[in-house]
Amino acid sequence: MPGLTQQQWQQKIVAPLFGLPMRGKAHTARNLKRFIQFFHGARAEIFDLTDYPGPDGDTRLCEDLCKFFHASEEDSQYDIYDFAASGRIYGGFAIILAGDSVESTRSMWSAHTKWHRRWMSRTCQEKLGAETCFIQISVDDEFGEQYIADLCRFRGVPLEQSKALMTEYRDRMENIQEDSEGDTPYIHLINYNQMMVVNKMMQGFVGSEVCHFLANLHPYAHTHYLSRHGESIFNVEKRLGGDSGLSKRGEEYARRLAEFVKYVQCGRADSIVCVTLTQEELRRLNERVSETPQGLVASGSWDGFGDASGAVVEPGMRLLRMQAGYGADFQDAPHTVQEVARVAGSLYPTLVFVQGDASEPGMVPGRLWTSSLKRTIETARFIERNVVAGKDGKPWRQMVGKPLRSIDEVYAGEFDGLTEEDIKKIAPEVIAARSTDKLGFRYPRGESYYDVLARLSGAMVDLERVREPILLVSHQAVLRLIIAWMTKRSREEAIKMSVPQHEVIRISYDGLGGPRVMKTFPLGPRRLLDDGQSNL
Repeated sequence: MPGLTQQQWQQKIVAPLFGLPMRGKAHTARNLKRFIQFFHGARAEIFDLTDYPGPDGDTRLCEDLCKFFHASEEDSQYDIYDFAASGRIYGGFAIILAGDSVESTRSMWSAHTKWHRRWMSRTCQEKLGAETCFIQISVDDEFGEQYIADLCRFRGVPLEQSKALMTEYRDRMENIQEDSEGDTPYIHLINYNQMMVVNKMMQGFVGSEVCHFLANLHPYAHTHYLSRHGESIFNVEKRLGGDSGLSKRGEEYARRLAEFVKYVQCGRADSIVCVTLTQEELRRLNERVSETPQGLVASGSWDGFGDASGAVVEPGMRLLRMQAGYGADFQDAPHTVQEVARVAGSLYPTLVFVQGDASEPGMVPGRLWTSSLKRTIETARFIERNVVAGKDGKPWRQMVGKPLRSIDEVYAGEFDGLTEEDIKKIAPEVIAARSTDKLGFRYPRGESYYDVLARLSGAMVDLERVREPILLVSHQAVLRLIIAWMTKRSREEAIKMSVPQHEVIRISYDGLGGPRVMKTFPLGPRRLLDDGQSNL
């Protein structure tokens, strides 16, 4: 059970999760299990009542719960109900999920009535030596109407059939009763994270962590944009950590990132491409664009033409913005090739081509988080911070930066600010130790990935609550963990990832059980044409 909170998770907890059909129970169970495993390194498992049909289902579920908490095949010689005999008892968090079938209410392990909840609490204590925490999800019909309709479409189930099932299920279910069940630990989630009633859960670490997570969870769509900071001075010098500002190339990325935010994150466009032209390419620009009353439109193949830093200018993309030369602000692009050439003069212009709907740039409410370090704050400094109308009609302060220490880069301790060559001279054994156990290695007086997970947990829980598209500007080690968390990869997979600079990664997913989709947007620049990178 690796992780900083190992000792806190030695408890054995059974968490029956129940509520009316089509209320997001499976979504809640999956995400709670993942949160416990990923950030705390603790054992968690879901036991779905639909997997235990028949007259022996209750017994088989009890046996499987025993085995889960027992956690050792070599102890199978002992009676599964006699935990004291083996001396090898491990903690864990067992989630019992009541499916959307009325058949699940036939199980003694269904928490849909007060009598069942009493039986489950007593059985878990006597047979498993486990504490019980009930989690009920309640959603008003009007509040959850859209989610239910979306979930029916996703599952391919007629809406009327689902409503009939809900009515039948409702006739059998008893909500948790605050007056007569005050001795029972429970969490009652009402309208997802709109309201939560908690009873006897906040005295311990595990209970408070579970409550914090569930208070922020919702089953709606998420769209997250992730970016490393622009190239920093320490990046150029190949030094670890530090708090240096951006290099010239990093500053150019910061300007391009602002254009991306304006048209894609806080607009309705599908993507943008920033392409830098030499003077020779500028003279031949008319071969790659068509002049229309609405402006210049890309045509033909741009393969090998201009520096798009790995992105592709597609036919039909509109030229909307341009930068006359490095260090200049972006401005609205002229409508003719001749005017583009005039604005660029003898410099190397960067053109911004936009794909999709560009009618409302900067008008979609968005959020921005950065680390507390200078290089991430500088990367976000060109992003427009205007006031727009929010979803509720109230003024929304667009992209106000929120610096968070919890998403700072892993701290290299005594080696902060040194190059790898410096470290090899001072302490060559450190390089070898880190390569052997990259996840658990802690820099002297510094941090390990486990330390980063511990401080990152709270920020990622808060992120679950966010409904607006959000941009996180952070650092490679931290973004590895964030991407792994969002895409359901393991911590071991995370540390093998490469997160390139000068690219934006978009991760989008819903609360219906659909796929988590990741797309990258290379913005560049890969290089600066006017100085040959002599100072990079």
